[in-house]
Amino acid sequence: MALSKNKIKRKTLIQISLISFGLLIVFFTYFYSGNKNVSLDKVVEKEIEKDVIEKEGFNTFENITYEGKDSNDNDFVLNAEYAEFATNESNIIYMKKIVCRFFFKDGTTLKILSDKGIFDNISNDMEFEENVEMYYLENKLFSDKANFVNSENYLIVQGNVLGEGPLGNVAADKLNVDLIDKKMKISMYNESKVNIKVNY
Repeated sequence: MALSKNKIKRKTLIQISLISFGLLIVFFTYFYSGNKNVSLDKVVEKEIEKDVIEKEGFNTFENITYEGKDSNDNDFVLNAEYAEFATNESNIIYMKKIVCRFFFKDGTTLKILSDKGIFDNISNDMEFEENVEMYYLENKLFSDKANFVNSENYLIVQGNVLGEGPLGNVAADKLNVDLIDKKMKISMYNESKVNIKVNY
């Protein structure tokens, strides 16, 4: 009788162990890995939401053209391969692959190219960045950055400024170009001499 009771207890213990083991397998198969997938899905959803939030509130355009007049009544045409602006600040246009032309009253043209830039379509101020190139008559100018300040009608060219032209070459940190009388002020940040090579 005692042997039979022990046999039943052992059988019951084995059954309970097997049931517990089975429940653990079911839990880990359906619930644990399911939670893992749910959390992974949530992460993916959050990333998608982040992308949408970053793009929300922006209008984007391709091959855009702006035409206008500067403060001295010179015409300009500004082209960009790509442009975008925030809906809450629609006057500030962020652009890529820019070509800008100023048509002066004396019949000359200033052409500015850059990889990136910003245009304020209220003030007509412009900022050109990365691989900036400028062409005026037979003169070429290269720099990291250039700012056109419309209210004062001058151009600030800065960062590794190199100029080439029939009268010579120039290397400087910064140039201030007055677009009204076409005069240029050349400066260095560290008081060193400006490098100018004049052709005779």
